[in-house]
This record gives sequence, C-alpha cells and structure tokens, in this order.
Amino acid sequence: MQINAKLDQSVAIVRDHDSNENFENYREVIGKIMASLLMDIEDKQWRKYPELRPKQMDGPYEVDESIIEPRFYNYKNEQQHITSAVEPDRIPRRFICG
Repeated sequence: MQINAKLDQSVAIVRDHDSNENFENYREVIGKIMASLLMDIEDKQWRKYPELRPKQMDGPYEVDESIIEPRFYNYKNEQQHITSAVEPDRIPRRFICG
C-alpha cells in the first residue's frame, strides 16, 4: 500500500505539471506497475496470509494510515502543493515520456 500511494502521488505530479500526452503515457505505465504489484505480489501474499489483507481490499487487517506519511505530494481542494524537495521539473523525463 505504501508503494501504491507513492506511485499514485507521482501520477498526480505529472498530471498537474506536465502535458496531457505525457500524463496519459505516465499514468498507463504506472497503472501497469500497480496492477502487477497487486496481482503478482500482494494478492499471492494475501492468499497465503489472509489475515494480512487490508480492510480496503475486503480483508480483516486494519492498516495504520500513518505508514504512507509523509506524502511527498499533497493537493487540497483545487490548489496543488509540493510538500518536499521533489520538484516536478526534476522528474526524469524517461519516467514521464513512456
């Protein structure tokens, strides 16, 4: 869940600070990575250890939400804020251009 949260935040950075074309390409790549994490790693572990499946995924485990903090990119309402040293223009182009 921590990895997925960070990946999701990275998509928001690209969405908010790059072209729509780069955003679409980046989102597609990150979506494939997130699907692979779920199907190839998380789901296999949850089948083996069902007591660890998070409630967000219809399991019994209560995840401490603080594990995904601090977020490196936050957005509140319609205003977007960078909350750490990560600057959108410092994201390597190879990750954005697909």
